[in-house]
Amino acid sequence: MTTLLAGTTSTAHARSDTVNAYGASIALPLGLDFGPAPVADLGNPTATVASVNVGTVSTGVVAVEVEQNTTVGTESARASVDGLSATLLGVGFSAGAVRAECTAATGVPTTGSTVIADGEVLGTTLNNNPAPNTTLLFPPLLPVIEVRLNEQISNPDGSLTVHGMRVRALSGVGDVILSSATCGPATLDPPNEAPLASGAGLYLALGLAAAGGGAMLLRRRRQFG
Repeated sequence: MTTLLAGTTSTAHARSDTVNAYGASIALPLGLDFGPAPVADLGNPTATVASVNVGTVSTGVVAVEVEQNTTVGTESARASVDGLSATLLGVGFSAGAVRAECTAATGVPTTGSTVIADGEVLGTTLNNNPAPNTTLLFPPLLPVIEVRLNEQISNPDGSLTVHGMRVRALSGVGDVILSSATCGPATLDPPNEAPLASGAGLYLALGLAAAGGGAMLLRRRRQFG
């Protein structure tokens, strides 16, 4: 008697819930707080607001989006803030656009980048493509704020967070993050198992059964031959 063992086909997706993006997170003196918002994640992959106006910080369009493809093992997150005009502790900073992005693929390190268009802090022009974790102090002679461009943070879960621009009060009261993207490590769907009850699995099982029957017939012939 031959028993056919039925296998199972895996359809579960190995989704990484670390991928997300947000446009702005604002904490100002006198308790003026906002965000993080708008937020994009796997449940809501795109989001846009026409503007943000909180205290001394204002922007134009803010847009965020995330993508994930577990079939090929890739994911990405992007955030952009247009028309930035702001002041923190009397220091003005502005930009035509602040964009942050991260990209992850299975088996390779996650990467991030920042692009700043027409950026300026206290009359100083900012680099369009700042190196990771570029840090500037303003005013230079008696600093009251720290400006971080392309801030990249490696998180304990293996993901990478990229902040396009972060302006922080050295006193600790005031923190403005513009364009944040987090992703990685990318995950890949597990391989499907061929079901033995149908398709290739069925043919394999029938082949094994036929081979077993032929061997049994040969033994019988030898016994009675």
